[in-house]
This record gives sequence, C-alpha cells and structure tokens, in this order.
Amino acid sequence: MTYTVEELVIDDSFIAYCTRTNAADIARWDDYLLKHPEALITIEEARKLVLGLRYMLQKKQNELSATDDSPEHALYVASGKYIGAFKEQPVRTRFRNWKKWAAVAACLLFLVTAGIYLPYRPGKSGTSLPTPVKTNAGSGETARSQPGERKTIFLPDSTKILLNAGTQLQVSPTFGKQDRNVYLTGEALFDVAHNKALPFIVHVAQYKIKAVGTRFNVKAYTNDRYSETSLLEGKVQILLPQGNDDVVYKTLQVNQKFVMNAPDSLSVKVAAKPEVIPLSYHDSNQNIETAWVNDLLIFENQPLLEIKNILEREYNVTIAITNSDVAHYRYTATFRHEAIEEVLKALQLSYAFSFKKDGNQITIYK
Repeated sequence: MTYTVEELVIDDSFIAYCTRTNAADIARWDDYLLKHPEALITIEEARKLVLGLRYMLQKKQNELSATDDSPEHALYVASGKYIGAFKEQPVRTRFRNWKKWAAVAACLLFLVTAGIYLPYRPGKSGTSLPTPVKTNAGSGETARSQPGERKTIFLPDSTKILLNAGTQLQVSPTFGKQDRNVYLTGEALFDVAHNKALPFIVHVAQYKIKAVGTRFNVKAYTNDRYSETSLLEGKVQILLPQGNDDVVYKTLQVNQKFVMNAPDSLSVKVAAKPEVIPLSYHDSNQNIETAWVNDLLIFENQPLLEIKNILEREYNVTIAITNSDVAHYRYTATFRHEAIEEVLKALQLSYAFSFKKDGNQITIYK
C-alpha cells in the first residue's frame, strides 16, 4: 500500500516519524521507504508540510498567548483567511489532533510546491543578517568583514567584490601593475573587470582561481569541511599545485562548481579530493551557492555541525554543541531576516534539542 500526501499529513504515526518522537514510528517509515523507494518524493513533500504546519501552529499559539488571555482564539494561516477557532489547551494535545487541522494542511500545500521546509518571514526584529558596507581597497591593503557584517569592495581595476561575513581579502602590493592577485579566507562574490593582459587570480588555501573577466563565488572558510568555487558567468580555470608550479585542473563552465575538501577543518587528516559538479538550485532563479547575497540562509540536508559555523558567522555569535548526536542532526531549511532565536526554534521542530543564549554565547544540548 502506498500513501498520498493528504493521507500522510493526518497519520499520527507519520507525524511522529517527522517529529522524531517515537522510535517505532521512525523505524516503520524508514522500512516503508526501503520497500517503496518510488514514494520518496511524496514522503518528503508530506514531511515538509507536517513540519511547516507544526511550526505555524506553534508560532501562532505563542503570539496569541502573549496578546490575548481569553479562552478562545481565532486561528489564521499565511493567507490571512479565517480557518477556525480552538479552545486553549496544552500544545502537545493540540499538535497531536492533526485530523482537526486537515483543512489547514491543504491550505499549506504551498510550502511543498515552493520547496520551503521551514517558513521564513522578512522584517523580524532582533539580530538579523548583515547589511553590506561599501568601501575601496587599494594595492597592498587588506579588507575584512567581521562576523555579522558584509562589505562591498571596489579594487583599483574596478573589480567589485562582495565579502560575506567573517571574511578577509588581501590585495597584492603590485595589483594592477604586475599582477591582479588577491588572497581570500572566507567567502566572496567576484565581479571581475576584464583585462586579458593581467589575469585575475584568487589564492585560497589549496588552489587558485584564474579569470580574465567573469563572475564567480568562492567559499574558503578555514573551519568548513569544503572549499568551493561556483561559476555564474564566463569561464575560470582551477589551478592546483604540482611541485613548484601550478597546473590547470579544470576550466569551469557556467553553472558548475569546483569542490575541494578541507582536510584540516575538523582535525581529520584525509587526502584532498577535488571534483566538479553542477550548481545546486533552490528554485528556478536562485542557486544555493550565492543565496547569501540575497540575504537567504538555505540549508540542504546539512548537519547541525556545519550549520553552526554558518550561524556563527552570520549572527556574530559563538555556538557550542554539547551532544554529538545533536551535532549530526541534518536539516533542510530556508530563512530570511530571522533572528537567531527564531532560526533555532524552527530547527527544533524537526529534531528536538534545547538551547540557551547568554549574550552572544549559545549552548545547544540534548
């Protein structure tokens, strides 16, 4: 027997599987997927819908509890249409009564078709994503963006560079005269001015990127597991060291990215493994690699250990994860202009964990 999305979102066992609250239900639906791999898309759509609905119900209850002491409240969803009324009752009981909210689930199918796993809302108060600051960087200078900050840099040759949070860009002392070399630690989107006589070369820890005039994104944080170069326009060459020389590993085409694992990122010594793969797209217009430029945080099946690094840079916080199981919880989610507390609360709805915030220090635990 196979199930439809509508059947799954009102199935108590499937809801427990999505919220990871019952080991027997988790095993049941993992086994179901093994027997029915063709149902993977349906399962994923229903899972997104269940978690999106759960999130919105919890958020609405929190808002109503803070503003209305009456025993009954009207329930609204994103469309603003009236859905119904419910009497005040424990959150756990209300979330388990999913059949009552089948109509709400139907209204929320847009979450699935839009590919949104956890909803986001613009214009939230509190700590938000960084706003770019414009500046110039001359030859021999070093430009830096602090955690929680973005900077737009203009080089002497009119190349435009957007630095993501927690990034350092050093410009060669002979830039524009003998070379166009820059040295990057962090992440930056390059819009390189054309100059065939002086190729533009970005130096990162394990390789170089050579361009004449093009647009590409380079991600090379020291604490990330991978370094990436994503090509948006034109062509770039990936140069790998060989002895005292550099050799061309690949010439990237548009919508390709070069990926190199960073063996020292997790204190694990492994051999470098370069590869070229297609860019990943969140929808038809937005690739995930440069979503940060549009103030989007997009996580695609990433462990919390990796998400932690991104959140630390974006929100200028320090996060400690005290439980190894929690560190390896994997999430798919999209956020925009959410405060760090809202991001963590949303992630909690998929896999349960607790956190406490003391200033800029956040501790995540089981």
